[in-house]
Amino acid sequence: MVGRVAQMRKEGISVISFAQGEPDFATPAPIKAAAVEALEQNITRYTPAGGMPELRQAVAEQLSRDTGLSYTFKQVTVTSGAKEALYLALQAICDAGDEVIIPAPYWVSYVEQARLAYATPVIIDTDEASNFKLKPEQLAAALTPRTRMVILCSPSNPTGMVYTADELQALAEVLRPSSAIVITDEIYDHICYNNNFCRWLQVAPDFAERTLVINGASKTFAMTGWRIGYAGGPVAYIEGMRSIQSHSTTHPASIAQYASLKAFRPSDELDAIVAHMKTAFQERRDLMLEELAQIPGVSCLVPDGAFYVFPNITGLLNQPLRDGVTCATSKALAEYLLEKAHIAVVFGEAFGTPGYVRLSYAQDNASLREGMRRFREAVAR
Repeated sequence: MVGRVAQMRKEGISVISFAQGEPDFATPAPIKAAAVEALEQNITRYTPAGGMPELRQAVAEQLSRDTGLSYTFKQVTVTSGAKEALYLALQAICDAGDEVIIPAPYWVSYVEQARLAYATPVIIDTDEASNFKLKPEQLAAALTPRTRMVILCSPSNPTGMVYTADELQALAEVLRPSSAIVITDEIYDHICYNNNFCRWLQVAPDFAERTLVINGASKTFAMTGWRIGYAGGPVAYIEGMRSIQSHSTTHPASIAQYASLKAFRPSDELDAIVAHMKTAFQERRDLMLEELAQIPGVSCLVPDGAFYVFPNITGLLNQPLRDGVTCATSKALAEYLLEKAHIAVVFGEAFGTPGYVRLSYAQDNASLREGMRRFREAVAR
């Protein structure tokens, strides 16, 4: 989808993309200034595998503040984005035939990365009735002696849902008798609109020795291209991940690491910038929900976090749209919208949930309105 959008734009076609999960804001000035400082000070050489010790320590202190637990730099590895942190975790921990429980809708890389580790993805379908959240009874039914890992993502990509403390506690009760390791993907932790975000380890601190926290700078600080992520967890897991890292990417760019020190250390200035971005995202969310509500055949839950909506578009399927076109699947609808309306969305099949599409509202208001106008006109009957 991204490649097709780029090609269409190269051909001079005006495409509005709701497909990419990327903030449209500039990286905050203090972080950019730190990168310039790194260049001027010639901080351009190799760092230790897993990142600069001072950055790992800053992340450890952030994790300690977030969870109320005590982390040291030895429990952290800094990676080339949160995606690499997840990949390293699966490679270091899973053996062939191990099962990895993944609730659907899921982020597109979870399943493929499990397969790359020769593990078996065990997909649990969630639904709108549960706000796309994993139920304790579903988790209990999926656990087997081969279960090695459970992946949780809150706030969620693609749905924007956020687990409550009670919901996380209920899942913890199910997992306690097992030996399953929990991967908690918290990359959208600072984009939560109801101030109800609760971390897995806040409600289940007894899981600290079998939990890996995956996070990074990309979403919170509009640093997607800087490629700074991290994993925090038990030393044995982190050392295994860092060993693989030392023979692959080694470490993220030294300049990006140095700049990220500014991001992960406490800063009132950055807190204010992040709060401003979150307010803007919430306003855009509300605008997109208003626009979607005007499209017959489309319904959408209100997301509590991240910057995505995940509308149900089954009312548009197998029905004649503009010019008599009929789409049988959400994938077909996404292709139709790109070709006819020049808007890009991600089809639900990519997230394991057909009948839906994901739209990112990390756009300015004018682009949101124009994109929704094109959507509405393209599916008019």
